[in-house]
Amino acid sequence: MSAAIELTGVTKRYGATEALKGLTMAVDRGEMFGLIGADGAGKTTAIRLMGGLLRPDAGSVRVLDRDPARDHRWMTERVGYLSQRFSLYGDLTIDENIAFFAEIHGVSRYHQRRDQLLDITQLAPFRTRRADQLSGGMKQKLALACTLVHEPDLILLDEPTTGVDPISRREFWKLLSEFLAQGITILMSTTYMDEAERCTRVALLHEGRLLAGGEPSRLRASLRADASLEDVFVARLATKDTTP
Repeated sequence: MSAAIELTGVTKRYGATEALKGLTMAVDRGEMFGLIGADGAGKTTAIRLMGGLLRPDAGSVRVLDRDPARDHRWMTERVGYLSQRFSLYGDLTIDENIAFFAEIHGVSRYHQRRDQLLDITQLAPFRTRRADQLSGGMKQKLALACTLVHEPDLILLDEPTTGVDPISRREFWKLLSEFLAQGITILMSTTYMDEAERCTRVALLHEGRLLAGGEPSRLRASLRADASLEDVFVARLATKDTTP
């Protein structure tokens, strides 16, 4: 079976700035893959390319065996995308927000799916509450429910836990584990190394380039027995900076 996502030699420029510089990576179906790096590493650009919102200046992007930019309509049916600026409608209730996003995706019989998502996210008791009255963690849960209402095969999450309190982060990760167990492929970007440790595999990015990739445990072991992912990241940066 082919990979869920394949980037081959991908370059993306914004004027004179190269956000991605020949990035090559692949995400297997059914895994949780982490894009790890500081702000400006190229994580958001990579995800927007995977979601078909941008076209590469060089190289190729394949998502579920399709060109995501060319087959954008097909992609919206198969892929869920939770951006950093995912917009809930504050004057709509939890129920109404999910219904709205279901209708955007052309899902007419969404009520059972909505009830299921509300149970999983533990939002059912608050379903009549307006979105602008929710806590930050509850808003993220609702955003995830809206992203999943059309039952995508793949979800792209761009730093979904940034600014969320530790308890809500833990609950959010529990939800991701449940959806992963259902066979959904998950790609997420994060700046948190503890979240990277939860991923099946990761790609460490810096200034649009791939520093290292693989299973977190193997990356740590490649440096030393007691190494952390942060140690690996720092060591790869040092190697990069001293390479002629």
